[in-house]
Amino acid sequence: MMKFTYWFVLVLISMATCQLSASAQTSKTFKIATSVQANGTAGKLLQQFADSVEKRSNGALKFKIFHGGILGDQLQYFQHIQRGVIDIGLINSASLETVIPSLGVMNMPYLFRSVGEYREVMNNQSFRQTLFQSANKHHFGFLGYISSDFRSIYSTKPITSLDDLTALRLRTISSPTYMEMISRFGAVPTALSFGELYAGMQQGVVDGAEGGIAGIHQAKFSDVAKHVLVTEHTRLTDFVISSLKFEQSLSAAERKIISEEFAIISNNSITFAEEGEASSIKKLINNEGVSFYPADKVALIEAVKPMYTEAMQDKDKALLLKAVFKIEGREL
Repeated sequence: MMKFTYWFVLVLISMATCQLSASAQTSKTFKIATSVQANGTAGKLLQQFADSVEKRSNGALKFKIFHGGILGDQLQYFQHIQRGVIDIGLINSASLETVIPSLGVMNMPYLFRSVGEYREVMNNQSFRQTLFQSANKHHFGFLGYISSDFRSIYSTKPITSLDDLTALRLRTISSPTYMEMISRFGAVPTALSFGELYAGMQQGVVDGAEGGIAGIHQAKFSDVAKHVLVTEHTRLTDFVISSLKFEQSLSAAERKIISEEFAIISNNSITFAEEGEASSIKKLINNEGVSFYPADKVALIEAVKPMYTEAMQDKDKALLLKAVFKIEGREL
């Protein structure tokens, strides 16, 4: 009897080992690279995505997220994604423009004139397919996006109208589209790293910057910049891109799970961005003495029209612009 029990236990252990081995073979773990912190909105949303996919796939699909630039800056891990070394990465539209100029269309001022337009375009399957096509020839794919709030202009000097922008030195993202936009607004675009912006405004190196209103509160820029002209000129998008190797490794069922779960995260990010902006505005006004002034958007849209005329001369940019305009029901 003892001999039988001994062999029975051995069989159970063997069976369990085989099951664990099979589980290990079927389970896939993918790497996600980001330049953001784990406790920020984007970091939390990515973790929600990873948890949801692992749950829906019964542990077959897992993700290990490397936050804070551990795997390099955005352009560095973008190259690794193109090579298939890293599976997924978070990269903003301004960084993408520096390597793929046609994607600068996503940074065009007043491409999205409202939150509704942004949501409608970004969640449109036809537009997403156009983005996928533009990306595949550069050896990566689009998995989804994480939205930030609309960007406006804040300054250490009073800016109550467009006239006050004249010759104002504004820090902006170092993309050709953003630099030209600020120039057409009448201000002087100034290259300065985000980490140097607070001191730059404090010391008079720049008069202000363009950026998200939530960021003014979070980065404490309101200590020195007390004036905001609500231009809402662009909505910077963090795209979540994937390697073609990653896409090819997935079954149809796995691809469906990942696509559906990230669609939920992407759509929720818009709501979170709006809630964050509203909360920040309230705090900036009530607690930090910041003044907000509405901008003449009609005049600003007119000022940047030449940018659209020029973009339409580029075949790849025109393709993306026409796809957006068709959804929005507008013309150039």
